[in-house]
Amino acid sequence: MASSAVGHMISVEEAIAAIRTEVNAKSAERLALSDALGCVLAEDVCSDLDVPQNDQSIVDGYAVRAADFALRAIQAEGTDVELEILEEVTAGNVPSSTVKNGQTVRVMTGVAMPPGADAVVMIEEVECRDEAKMPMGIARFSNTQVAPGQNIMRRGKSLQRGQLVLAAGAPIGGVEMGLLAQAGCNGVRVIPKPTLAVLPTGDELIDPGFDPAPGKIRNSNGPMLMGCGRQLGLDVLDLGIGRDDVDHLRHAIERGLSADVLIISGGVSAGTRDLVPQVLTELNVRARFHKVKVKPGKPLWFGVAENAQQTKVFGLPGNPVSSFVCFQVFVRPALKQLGGQQIDPATSLPFARLSSRFEGVGNRVVYHPAQLSWSKDGPEIECVLWHGSGDLRALSRANALAIFPPGDTACEAGQSVAYQRLD
Repeated sequence: MASSAVGHMISVEEAIAAIRTEVNAKSAERLALSDALGCVLAEDVCSDLDVPQNDQSIVDGYAVRAADFALRAIQAEGTDVELEILEEVTAGNVPSSTVKNGQTVRVMTGVAMPPGADAVVMIEEVECRDEAKMPMGIARFSNTQVAPGQNIMRRGKSLQRGQLVLAAGAPIGGVEMGLLAQAGCNGVRVIPKPTLAVLPTGDELIDPGFDPAPGKIRNSNGPMLMGCGRQLGLDVLDLGIGRDDVDHLRHAIERGLSADVLIISGGVSAGTRDLVPQVLTELNVRARFHKVKVKPGKPLWFGVAENAQQTKVFGLPGNPVSSFVCFQVFVRPALKQLGGQQIDPATSLPFARLSSRFEGVGNRVVYHPAQLSWSKDGPEIECVLWHGSGDLRALSRANALAIFPPGDTACEAGQSVAYQRLD
């Protein structure tokens, strides 16, 4: 998009496209596995061994020969099977005995199967007696059905040596951390998570712990936006409150440009004290656009710093709901893209049936806080009662944003509308 786009409102689609062209995944780094949670894998990972490495018991029980029980089936029904217990093998140890006819080994879950045994009977199904006899007594099995392979996990059943465990591009969650460890990874190449800095601005803002004097309001945008970033697992730099003073803003923004993404809320509209665009220009942040045809969130500003990491700068409206919507629609996808995640285009948004009539007004796309639910007929969405861009309480009741096209036409109940989930 040419720099001339800065002078007029652009569509949501144009804004998203402009952001996507400026955002590339960060360069891969090798991190310790313990530090890789929330990152995206930058290389294929294959297992260095079979998992499990041996046939192993999946229960606490007795390793037996199924043939000893097949013989009982030929005899009178109800005949007990009695086997000599050779040893007990606990976790972390390996069997020293070979199971032969009339013998068994007591094994714990995860223990390698002793040679000669081909099944395991759960410990709850076995009665032991004469434990003083050599070597450990007798195990009695009453009416027990045993088949070869019973309660056994075969070698390599989960993973085989050389098998692909996770492909490059896979997000690393808790389960993936365990799988990578199982595959022998102590360190992995990943796309590191981007860093985020947050700067709410305005002389009207005070810290939440103080009672607002006339003309003052508590700073809600700062905690909200930092919380949104931390929900994504990011390290977030708190820049405090930026005052409506060029020198103060310059100092705070300079600190924020050390991050991969800088979010500034407030100061980007058209008021005489909206100084942020001026300061950003002075700090060599190249504007890509200013103002988007979206409600709420029209004053949205986006640019890229001419620094080493090409910091992406978002100037969000000061109204809390507007700021939140802009974060969800524009900032969040950029953060994910920087972290190596694949982002679906806006055209792939899901649809749900509208529960009640919605009146559309104006020439901007509307992102309305809504409650998404599921019935037997599929997803349904209900707009929450919303009193404007400062109504965070209404937003707290929403789990989605219902998306309505521009225009003065109404959307009727039962009509399909696009939505974006709030994770």
